[in-house]
Amino acid sequence: MQKIKPLLFLVLIINFQFIISNLKAQTSIHQQQLNYYNSLGNADATYYEQHTTAAKPSHTTNKGLCALNKVVYGWHPYWVGNAYQNYDWDLLSHFSFFSYEVDAATGNANSTHGWATSAAVDAALASGNTKVTLTVTLFSGHATFFNSSTAQQTLITNLINLIQSRGAHGVNIDIEGLPSAYKTAFTNFMINLANQMHAAIPNSDVSTVLYAVDWNNVFDFTNMASVVDHFIIMGYDYYWTGSTTAGPNDPLYHYSTTYNFNLSKSITYYLNKGCPKNKLILGLPYYGREWPTASATVPSSATGNGVSRIYNTIRTNASGNYSATNYQYDTDSYSDIYVFNNGGQKQCFISLENSIRKRMEHINTTGIGGMGIWALGYDDGFPELWDAIDDNMTTCFSYPCSGTIHDFGGPTKNYYDNENYTWTIAPQNATAITVNFTVFDVEAGFDFLYIYDGATTAAPQISGSPFSGTSLPPTFTSSTGALTFRFTSDGATVRPGFVANYSC
Repeated sequence: MQKIKPLLFLVLIINFQFIISNLKAQTSIHQQQLNYYNSLGNADATYYEQHTTAAKPSHTTNKGLCALNKVVYGWHPYWVGNAYQNYDWDLLSHFSFFSYEVDAATGNANSTHGWATSAAVDAALASGNTKVTLTVTLFSGHATFFNSSTAQQTLITNLINLIQSRGAHGVNIDIEGLPSAYKTAFTNFMINLANQMHAAIPNSDVSTVLYAVDWNNVFDFTNMASVVDHFIIMGYDYYWTGSTTAGPNDPLYHYSTTYNFNLSKSITYYLNKGCPKNKLILGLPYYGREWPTASATVPSSATGNGVSRIYNTIRTNASGNYSATNYQYDTDSYSDIYVFNNGGQKQCFISLENSIRKRMEHINTTGIGGMGIWALGYDDGFPELWDAIDDNMTTCFSYPCSGTIHDFGGPTKNYYDNENYTWTIAPQNATAITVNFTVFDVEAGFDFLYIYDGATTAAPQISGSPFSGTSLPPTFTSSTGALTFRFTSDGATVRPGFVANYSC
């Protein structure tokens, strides 16, 4: 059987990107892409593994002494074919095969898309480094499923059997569009699933996705946190296919519009709702979105639906649209932008390598459990994102000897209510660190920045700490090669925050 050449596979991807532009309802990238590839027929991993060729070059970890110390949870859609041959298993803590599609009425699978025979699953299991899980998708039929204890138990039993039959390690639950009326039913299902799977398969891993914005307040961490192993924010589609303004798919901080949702705010929200910090994972997109726009000005209103553009489409730049000439950078949200005219004005927002690194740095600064990837294989042929994981999600991570720190609203916007973060800067081989504040404006007497002269909050505080109000803290130099910062804000009144430069 003749294989599809990489160029033809790229054509399929591009065709998909245009077709999803016609979707009218607000659906996630997970659902959009699953629906599209299912519609092509041959909806089986083995088909794509037999008909695609992985790009070159492959990537191998180049720091033999570095070991993962964060979760790196990658979703492997069945349609990415042989891209798995370029995965760096040493840098992937979890490989999640996408997906078991649930029949809401029975709990049985509409399809498992070749889970039992996929060579990608075989390779992940053989790696010895990576936990292998099966993603479970349910995008509709919530009332049918959650009102049927039989369907729920059938699903749990099926999942345990499928994981055991493969010698795999667990499941990821991707139930989207969940109405608030089913919050309790969802919580009970997750508890039952986790308890039964942990009992049947010791040390198994049970996780669920979290929405970028939890409009319906459906996640009950008080009851789920003790039994569910990971909670993964789908940190994308903040500006989605049907957005009326073109904007960042995954703004790290507040973008230059009135829409004030972003990755930093999502992390703060879920921590305040009770998600354990070590179990909270931030999913990052290896794709962006492109809209037709009213003008070349950024931001601009969208004149039609946005389409997805995967990372290697942008980096390959076969169209010529994603050139240095067309490039802009948004310093508010740390987002890469291409603005061009191709049959009309277009704007494409994506996070390229340096922007992804900023998001990884934020994961380290907030101290959450790690990162997710939607989706593995979307960067195939471009190893720089593996390098970024190597540098940031392993024991080799270290802050550089000079840089800028700021509050969690970003360098240009206000911080958020109810923040409580602690982070340490300890550049390699540093013996002292000098800090110079250029902005300081926090709510006097209510919000505070504590600075400790050492690697923990047990170290003595810098003179004048904690700092509050609007007076710039004086420039200081630590007596050690580490500084620890702790910022707290109360439940009302936010301010511009702080920005400081440091050097060692």
